[in-house]
Amino acid sequence: MRLGILSVRDRNYHPNRRLMEAGARAGHQVSLIHTRDCLSTIGSGKNGLEVTGVERPDVLVPRIGATINDYALSVVRHFELSGVPLVNGFKSVLLARNKFLTLHTLKCHAVNVPHTFLVVNYQGLERAVRLLGGYPVVAKPPAGRQGSGVVLVDSPVTAAFVMENLQDLSKGLIVQEYMAPGPRKEIRAFVIGGRVAGAMELVPTPGDFRSNIHLGGQGKGISLDRRLAEMAVRSASLLGLEIAGLDIMTGDDGVPKVIEVNYSPGFRGLEEATGLDIAGEIISYAENRVGVRSR
Repeated sequence: MRLGILSVRDRNYHPNRRLMEAGARAGHQVSLIHTRDCLSTIGSGKNGLEVTGVERPDVLVPRIGATINDYALSVVRHFELSGVPLVNGFKSVLLARNKFLTLHTLKCHAVNVPHTFLVVNYQGLERAVRLLGGYPVVAKPPAGRQGSGVVLVDSPVTAAFVMENLQDLSKGLIVQEYMAPGPRKEIRAFVIGGRVAGAMELVPTPGDFRSNIHLGGQGKGISLDRRLAEMAVRSASLLGLEIAGLDIMTGDDGVPKVIEVNYSPGFRGLEEATGLDIAGEIISYAENRVGVRSR
């Protein structure tokens, strides 16, 4: 099998390195494909797509993340239109890259999500804060990764600074209810092909309300109970995602809520916390998608 990994990072980036290792171990030809090396064409015949120095892959795994730009999205779509199976597909990537639209979709299908607002100016932020019961609140960009741009807004002064310096008027800003680290429980579930391949509980570094592993948060491998596993799998399915990383959080009331869904989740912390071979699981799923077996 020729497996393509669409990424703007090099082979030293952990997910890329692990996927290439796992693919080679399974006997496959794995190529790291940068979007800049793709030439997409539209002509009188079929849609054409050439990749410099790389054979056409049998299956492609887009690994760019929520900050994917319009050019990269067009490349993803063109691969799909050219007949290359994708894990995940264009429509699911397009939806999942926007955190607000992701939560909106889940809410429309009765999945618990946090009370969330999309604002574009200070007046909207003030109203959101008022409806959330006052400060503090959490603010984040609609497209972000690994906790980047997530801010705890605890006063009108902080709110004014955020709106003047940290938000993009063309994209808006997400404002959500704040759940304090003490009583809350945060879980990351990794879904592959309609099942939870692994999960861990996240604990933030003292003094930081964010629990992202790369920011110093700690992960502990856990087995999800049936309710949470079903919530994770159903959420991924509603978004059309074959591979997804889901952040599920519970507060004082013990009610689980899906906070975020990532279509291109990292898995370094999960592999370290659980000892699972997540990269190998992804390769196995890609094999099943195109009906091939490891050597």
